[in-house]
Amino acid sequence: METKPEILLIEALKKVDAFGDIAPPQAHDPMTNVLRQNAILGNLIRWDHERGRYVLTGTGRSRITARHRPSATVLRFNSRDEKDARPISRKA
Repeated sequence: METKPEILLIEALKKVDAFGDIAPPQAHDPMTNVLRQNAILGNLIRWDHERGRYVLTGTGRSRITARHRPSATVLRFNSRDEKDARPISRKA
């Protein structure tokens, strides 16, 4: 189960993807600054000089989608019956 800081970080990453930053520039909430710093230090977002905003890195994108990914399952492969198998023809 995810903790509250993890949920807040994922929501902040979604805002970066949509709006370019975790919060509007005029927001001076200490929690916003902490989330932004944690995302930068964790290599989840970076500043893009061409766009003039924060963008998600590959790690940040995978962090967002990791919640929705199903757990790994083991698939069982059925072996074919001998009568269903086609013989391999070789040219001599």
